[in-house]
Amino acid sequence: MADASTPLMRQYHAIKQQVPDALLFFRLGDFYELFYEDAVTAARELEITLTSRNKERGEPIPMCGVPYHAAESYLARLIQKGYRVAICDQVEEARFAKKLVRRELTRIVTPGTATEANLLRPHENHYLAAVLRKAGSAGLAWVDLSTGEFRATEGEAAEAQALLETLNAREILLPAGAPPLEGFRTELEEWVFAADHAESLLKAHFSLFSLEGCGLAGKPLAVGAA
Repeated sequence: MADASTPLMRQYHAIKQQVPDALLFFRLGDFYELFYEDAVTAARELEITLTSRNKERGEPIPMCGVPYHAAESYLARLIQKGYRVAICDQVEEARFAKKLVRRELTRIVTPGTATEANLLRPHENHYLAAVLRKAGSAGLAWVDLSTGEFRATEGEAAEAQALLETLNAREILLPAGAPPLEGFRTELEEWVFAADHAESLLKAHFSLFSLEGCGLAGKPLAVGAA
C-alpha cells in the first residue's frame, strides 16, 4: 500500500486494521488526521478540505484533518450522521519518544454507544438495540446508555420488527451473517448472542440469582439479545 514503508504510516495501518469499519481519527500533533477512504468520507460529510500527502512520489494519499481542540464538534456531526469513529491518541510526549511517538486506540464511539451530551440530540432517546431471530420468532433488547433505560422482549418476528421501527434505534446489533435490517448495523460473533452466555452476564450485571423476577425466564431469544 502506498506510503506504507514510512514508520508513521506503518503505525497508522497497524492501528487501522483494528478498526476497519470505523473512521479513524489519527492524532498528529495538534490535529486528528484521516487518510485514504476515511479522509474522502470525512471531508465530504464535514465539508472540510480534502488534500493529499506523498504527491512527490506520484502516489498521493487522500487526507484531511480537524484541530484537536475542536475535534468533539466534528465527532458529534459524524456520529449524528450514523458513522462509527475510532480515536487514536498519542500516549507519550514527543520529547520522550525515542523515535516514533507511541499511539493507541483510546476510544470508539458509535451512534448507539455515545453518552457525552455534546454527541447527543437533546430531548431524544438514543437507543442501542439488539435483535436475535430464529424461525418466525425474535428477541429484541434495547438500552439508552445516556439514561440507563433497558428493556427486552420476545415474540413473533413481525411484532418485534414493528416495535424496533418505533424505537428509531441509533444502532442495531446483529449476529454475524444474520439477514440485514434497515439502519446503522453492527455485526457481532454468534457466540455473543448465546442464551447461556447472555444469562450469565445479565445475572452478574444486575446481581441476580435468576431471571424470573425480570420476566426473561424461558425466553432464550430475548435473553440472547439482551
